[in-house]
Amino acid sequence: MKVNRAANLEANKHTSGSVSFVTHQSRLEKELKRHLTFQGVFDKTHKKKGTDQYISDTAREVAELYSQQMTEKYAGEEEQPQLDHEVWDAASGALKKCHVYGFGHSMDTSRVLSGPSSSGS
Repeated sequence: MKVNRAANLEANKHTSGSVSFVTHQSRLEKELKRHLTFQGVFDKTHKKKGTDQYISDTAREVAELYSQQMTEKYAGEEEQPQLDHEVWDAASGALKKCHVYGFGHSMDTSRVLSGPSSSGS
């Protein structure tokens, strides 16, 4: 297993530590006193602290593609859903060994994927 991790260093970079996505979302919402979209939490956990720079090319490419596809899909609509899992799957490359990119390995992705459908902003 160490050999696999060493072979693909970029895939193992993140700034969220062992804290789950849902926990990060909850903490950030309390701290900022506002609701965050999935992409907002992804950006907070996949950008270098104190900068606007993504931690890897993969993180940047997935975030940009997701944002672009959400804009195209929901053009002309007043609100976008917090997370469109079909758009995220298309942008991130879908499931790999039951792992969705950006959610972490040990997280129950159904909690995020089935969460509130609108941002409420």
